[in-house]
Amino acid sequence: MFLAASWCLGRFMWLLPIFTLGWLFVSMATTYGIAVALNHTFPNFPYISYTGVEVPERGIFTFSIAVTAIMLAANAEMRFLFVKKVFSEKEMNKKWKQTNTAGLILGLISSFGLLLVGCFQVDVMKPPHYFGAFLCFGVAIVYLWLQTVITWKLRHVAQKTQDGKVWRAIRLFIWIWQILNSAASSILLILFSVSKATYKMQRKANMGTKWDTLRGVFLLSTTTEWLLAFSILFFVLTFIPGFKRLKDIKVRVTLDKGDKSNPVSNGDPEQHQTMNMNERTTLTDEKV
Repeated sequence: MFLAASWCLGRFMWLLPIFTLGWLFVSMATTYGIAVALNHTFPNFPYISYTGVEVPERGIFTFSIAVTAIMLAANAEMRFLFVKKVFSEKEMNKKWKQTNTAGLILGLISSFGLLLVGCFQVDVMKPPHYFGAFLCFGVAIVYLWLQTVITWKLRHVAQKTQDGKVWRAIRLFIWIWQILNSAASSILLILFSVSKATYKMQRKANMGTKWDTLRGVFLLSTTTEWLLAFSILFFVLTFIPGFKRLKDIKVRVTLDKGDKSNPVSNGDPEQHQTMNMNERTTLTDEKV
C-alpha cells in the first residue's frame, strides 16, 4: 500500500483522501443506479449492501469496495507515517508513539472489515458480512476518536511563535472538524444499530413490514447507514493538510549478505541475502 501510494502520487499524496472519497461516491452511485434500474432493489434508501446483491452490480460492488478498502488502508498508513515523522522530530515520549501505532492497527482492521463486507454478500454469507460491518463501522469510530486526540497533540507540539494566524486557524479548524465528525459518526452508529435491531425484532414478531407499520424505523436504519459511511469517509479529508507537508516519500532497499566471518557447520561460508525495506518520509518546512 505504501509502495503503490507513494509511486502513484508522490508529492501529490494530499490527493489520496480526495480520490478515496470520490471513488466510493461514484462506486456507490453506480451500483445503486444499476440495481434500481434493473429492479433489483427499491429506490428509497435500501441498505448499502443490497445494492450489490444481484448480477451485474454484484461484481462492481465487490471490486469497488475492495479498492476502497485498499485506499483507506493507504490513508491510514500515510497518516501514521506523517505523525511518526512529526513525533520523531519533536522527540515525543513512547506513549504517544504507541498511540500512533495503535491508530495504524485500528485503521487497517477497519479497512479489512470493509473488504469482508465487499467480498461476502449479505444475502448468502451473512456471518462474515456482518462481522466485516462490525469491524468496518465499530472499529472505525474508535479510530476517528484516536486520530482526533493525536491531532490535538499535534496542534500543541507544532505550535510556534512565528506561525501565522492563518495556519493556526487551519489547525484549529481541522481539530474542531474531527471532533464534530467523530461525534456525528458515533451518534449515527448508535442510531443505525438500535434502529436496525428494533426493525428486525419487530419484523420477526410479525408487527409489520418495511412497507407499512415498520416503514419509519426501517428508513431510519437505512438512512443512518448511508450517512455513517460517508461521515467516516469525510473524516479522511482532514488528513489533507498533513499530507501536503510530505515532501520526500521513498523506499530504501538494502541487501544483507550475512556475516562472512562466521562459517556454517559444514565448514563452508554461506552468503544469505535478505531484503530490508524501510520507508523514509521527509516533511516540508510549511507550518500546518
